Amino acid sequence: MNTIRLLVCIVLAVPCGAWVSSLAEGFVTERPLFQPSDSPRISGRTLAIGITTMVVFVLLGWRFTDASWAELLAYLAGFAVVLLASVIDLTEYRLPDVVVLPSLAIGVVLIASISIVDNSADRMQYAFFAAILAFGVLLIVHLISPQGMGFGDVKFVALLGLMVGWQAHSFGDAVIIVLWLFLIGFAFGTVGGVALMVLRGRSQAFPFGPFLAIGALVTVLFSRALVG
Repeated sequence: MNTIRLLVCIVLAVPCGAWVSSLAEGFVTERPLFQPSDSPRISGRTLAIGITTMVVFVLLGWRFTDASWAELLAYLAGFAVVLLASVIDLTEYRLPDVVVLPSLAIGVVLIASISIVDNSADRMQYAFFAAILAFGVLLIVHLISPQGMGFGDVKFVALLGLMVGWQAHSFGDAVIIVLWLFLIGFAFGTVGGVALMVLRGRSQAFPFGPFLAIGALVTVLFSRALVG
């Protein structure tokens, strides 16, 4: 990995981790998976968010070592938002529109701008196609089972589809990469759901956004291998 890029990712991970932790606190109404904010465990939660941010940023620095700086920084910002949304979903069982929708709009503008500047405008259309495809697939799941899949997840996966689709080099690649996003996300979600059911002793709703986020991260990191 380029040493300078690694250092930049590490340096940016510290304030971004603190930013995610601080903003997530503003969405707290109750904590189904965590202790109240005045609990000593909050320091452990903040530390966990910081470590997770650091790991994600370093992995992205490794993945985009030969990409433009603009593309790397766009993915760092994108996954910082994805991490924020995931933390909120874990604590609140919701993916707020105020986080997801502006991020989706900004992501569209960033991808369009960077793709044009980098002379890869074709990648822009694959990203948009992947976002629409991911949204459409999960919308069908939501319509079939509204209780099993919330509409917040449907909007969230449009953002994730945009991010993974930017690594496609054809419409066929975009379809494949979205399928991998769902395959990996649902695999982790199934394992996580079973684990929570065992721990709780009963079947109960659980946040699915973080598992989709894991699927998006793994898909982006290994996109070259997944679509050749």
